[in-house]
Amino acid sequence: MSRPHLTVITHQRWRADDLRPYADVRQDHGLDTAAAGDVDVALWCPGAWAAAAAAIARHPHLLLSSAGPAWLDHVYRLLAGRDIRTSTAADLIREASGERTDPVFAKLPETKHDSFSARTREVGELLAALYRLPPDEPVQLQTPAHFDYEVRCWLLGGQVVARAAYFPDVPREQWPALDDPCRSAEAAAWLAQLVPHYLSVPPAVVIDVGWCVDPVVGPAGWRVVEANAPWSADWYTPDDMAAVVETIVASQRDVPAKWRWQPSPLLKRLSVGLIAR
Repeated sequence: MSRPHLTVITHQRWRADDLRPYADVRQDHGLDTAAAGDVDVALWCPGAWAAAAAAIARHPHLLLSSAGPAWLDHVYRLLAGRDIRTSTAADLIREASGERTDPVFAKLPETKHDSFSARTREVGELLAALYRLPPDEPVQLQTPAHFDYEVRCWLLGGQVVARAAYFPDVPREQWPALDDPCRSAEAAAWLAQLVPHYLSVPPAVVIDVGWCVDPVVGPAGWRVVEANAPWSADWYTPDDMAAVVETIVASQRDVPAKWRWQPSPLLKRLSVGLIAR
């Protein structure tokens, strides 16, 4: 079986080095979108770069998959552990200007940017952040919840093929001391039994699972945290890097229309400079 060809759009050399044992890897700093021109090469890249590449007519072959910004809204409440709703920034501004007073966890469901980090906010702070976004930008509100152990899982054809524990509030160099392989395996097994009966997912996807200590319904236990696109998701320290690479490649091959990624208005705004190059 031939090795996959993969271009990694990053300034971090170690990312390309991580993947080299499993693919023919080329690092690109992403100063333009030329790397998207080769139909035989898969990509690992940031969302803003992908938005620029997808907007250029000479890259019609570039079809990337994702679960979609509202995917988590359709996960059963018992499986998510919290109330979740995705709407536009404009709609949420109208709501937040009303009588709502409780703090809320807010995030951009498929976009990561410092202008709107994923965290709990008071209403006034939320309003200020929403006004900085495009009016039609998807924003997700969630009941605040605490996950004390989180595991990233790569799914290919409905099967969990790799996993990696991660600890968002802890420096990365301390992660190995906190990693519990048995607990990570338990999280992956819990997720595997949900697909396809209770979770509809793309053929290649990354799903994060966490042990929720304070779910809004049911006892403490494993819950679905979020979905991510394999072609841009951090791989952390997975138990099977070859399977991670296979999932990255599959996430941009023969993508069903239902699961085709569409860049958000904010990503389109951020990609304007690259499109002009």
